[in-house]
Amino acid sequence: MKYLSALVGILLSFSVMAATLEEGYQAVRGGELDKGFAILSELAKTGDADAQFALAILYREGWGTEKDLKTAFELYLKSAEQGHPGGMFETGWAYQSGEGVIKDYAKAVPWYEKAANVGHPAAMYALGGLYYNGMGVTKDEKQGNEWFKRSAQAGYQPAIQYLEQVNAMNP
Repeated sequence: MKYLSALVGILLSFSVMAATLEEGYQAVRGGELDKGFAILSELAKTGDADAQFALAILYREGWGTEKDLKTAFELYLKSAEQGHPGGMFETGWAYQSGEGVIKDYAKAVPWYEKAANVGHPAAMYALGGLYYNGMGVTKDEKQGNEWFKRSAQAGYQPAIQYLEQVNAMNP
């Protein structure tokens, strides 16, 4: 019986390891948070940037695990370093907000720039705000507005609404 339990444990661990990213996503979407967490954890250990990004979300929200903003940040950073646009944005956001890391606007800027330069509209908007307000960079309202416009052109609703308000105030 002891050996049968060990064999079942080994087989189950192989099935988790052999699971795909999509299976991890499906488990989370289906409310099987523990299963999704286990699948994504194994994939993240292999260096999969998408799995690292998804796992960071689970840690940030406390889904399938204890909420842990520091670990979420570390996973966002790992995915960002591999070029994951969402990871780049979330790394910038963490530095801007102080979620899981010491707040540092100057460290947020390059991550937002990287994400914005690969087309991430929310990063464009965030970068616009930092330039417009001189947070972590030399204040440059013109450059801030350019990033707001690029974000709006990419369809990001907060940027569209912001520009509509600015235009309504300055006809």
